[in-house]
Amino acid sequence: MSYRLDLTVIEQHDHQSRFALTLHNLTDRPLDGWALHFTFGRWISADTLTVGSLEQVGSYCILKPDADAVLAPNSHFYTEFNVGTSPFTLFDDGLLDAFISTAAQDSFITPLPVEVTTINLHAANSERFNTPLPAAKAINLIPEPQTLQRLEGYFRLTQHTAITQAHEAAAGSCRWLQQELQTLLHEPLPVRDKGNITFQHCAQMTEGAYHLLIEQEHIWLQAGSEAGFAHAVSTLLQLIPVKPSHQAQAAYALPMVEVQDAPHYGYRGFMLDCARHFHGIERVKFLLDQLARYKFNTFHWHLTDDEGWRVEIDAYPELTRIGAWRGPNEAIVPQFTTISQRYGGFYTKQDIRDVIAYASDRGITVIPEIDIPGHCRAAIRSLPDLLVDPQDRSKYRSIQGYTDNILSPALKGTYTFLTNVLDEICELFPAPYVHIGADEVPAGVWTDSPACHALMEEHGYTDPKELQGHLLRFAEQHLASKGKTMMGWEEATDGDKVSKDTVIFSWRSEEAGQKCAQAGFNVVMQPAQYTYLDLAQGFSADEAGVDWAGKLPLDHVYSYRPLADLPQDDPAHQRIKGVQGALWCELVNNQSRFEYMLYPRLLAVAEIGWTAPENRSWPDFKARLNGQLTYLDKVGINYRRCE
Repeated sequence: MSYRLDLTVIEQHDHQSRFALTLHNLTDRPLDGWALHFTFGRWISADTLTVGSLEQVGSYCILKPDADAVLAPNSHFYTEFNVGTSPFTLFDDGLLDAFISTAAQDSFITPLPVEVTTINLHAANSERFNTPLPAAKAINLIPEPQTLQRLEGYFRLTQHTAITQAHEAAAGSCRWLQQELQTLLHEPLPVRDKGNITFQHCAQMTEGAYHLLIEQEHIWLQAGSEAGFAHAVSTLLQLIPVKPSHQAQAAYALPMVEVQDAPHYGYRGFMLDCARHFHGIERVKFLLDQLARYKFNTFHWHLTDDEGWRVEIDAYPELTRIGAWRGPNEAIVPQFTTISQRYGGFYTKQDIRDVIAYASDRGITVIPEIDIPGHCRAAIRSLPDLLVDPQDRSKYRSIQGYTDNILSPALKGTYTFLTNVLDEICELFPAPYVHIGADEVPAGVWTDSPACHALMEEHGYTDPKELQGHLLRFAEQHLASKGKTMMGWEEATDGDKVSKDTVIFSWRSEEAGQKCAQAGFNVVMQPAQYTYLDLAQGFSADEAGVDWAGKLPLDHVYSYRPLADLPQDDPAHQRIKGVQGALWCELVNNQSRFEYMLYPRLLAVAEIGWTAPENRSWPDFKARLNGQLTYLDKVGINYRRCE
């Protein structure tokens, strides 16, 4: 490598740290008129640089040396700066990516590659956190069912097995089972008038409940709903051994069991961020396979953010032509990783229809998230004529380091944009919900805008936060006119304008969710401290992930019990509709890391949502998890090893 970049911690305090940055020229040629481009997950105090000047947009930084500075061969450039941050504990806190440009490239940048070394932390490295697992049980279902009775004997699953023609409520589950069994048996399983796998519709069974009976000659899957049949299939699939009992005949010996089961929470979700890093359709479908296997019933698809717009909108082709891509020569500057090249992608409407159908067969509802009024930089950069108010002089900086990512509630174009986008989203997604984000609108926004001042005066608003409520109320009412219920992060309640029909997702803390539930909102609990799977899984510096909400090892995930400290007779419990895990993807840009962050913690989230707290046991879960690892190995999932 011709150039190397080092970052070293000089000193650390509770809320302020000082760093040294060194760029090495390892070539035999001088570097003239250069600029260093790098990404860093914290906001650098540019006025503290000892040498050079810095511009920063989000994580993307451009550092230029003093005028006419030349980096001689086999020499280095050195500067120091401050960051308002607590002490770093992870290598992932360091520089993410870098390249060099030269003055001759001002019109079109041709990046020169730079090797980024691991940050030199000003702290000792902790030992790796392990979770020793006891021996696996004979049957290892996750989530733990309400009742499981082991019977004597086995059912032999072979190419001669057939499925009885299914009730219409089981049609999707039947297709899913056929696909899974074809992979195992290497040929399609026939559907006949009379087979030895039978879906039985029992109208009296509650939503999501199922009964599974495996006998020596027959398998019965009983449910009263599409969801119940999907759950029965997920349990059946987990009972199929990883290896056939007779390799030549591809015969699998399933233990004879009787399972009676139903979910604890009606909503059991998982959110995937596809805006920060784009995840292709096959990756999404493989995730859906695992979500269904472990009885999640909702896929929350985070499709838009500052760093990328991922959903095709016919009314505004610019959103994907411009907003889906970032890079050194794009309208949207690079962020996070892969910064030296054009990076991005988006889902066509047909892609999304395929995912929705695929998820539906597996009992999963797909809920889109179109984030407003914050996290809108990709949209604003794509449609400046529609979404930029040139008279707005407000000064703000979002937590991610953007000064231009908030929609204006006083622009007519904002409402035109929302109407057209939400109309297409409502038509595309059959789910009864649309998530509109509403989080992380920074202080200072809309404070120096004549149009916003006029809007406040017109409606008698006294706090700029009320403008957020004004805009969200418009979105809520428009979605309602399309037969949809609005969902939002807990900040959707800011400005006190949305109705109690809006479903709130609590992410900042358990207490925030409790407050919203006690205020009368239906709530999905998603506190980062227990459910954000982008958080590091241990305490050693080489653990992948972030730690702004703390470290999140497997046992801490499993320990979560929503509103456990609240008396059981408190009506707020009735407002808790379920739980949700999440994977934010600022640092997740490949399949290996994607899986490493998810597994095995995803299985713990699954049990939190499905199994009643009084029926959960950490030692028992660990044993069952050990039994599940053979499946994760078989399908090639790169999970974090427990020991």
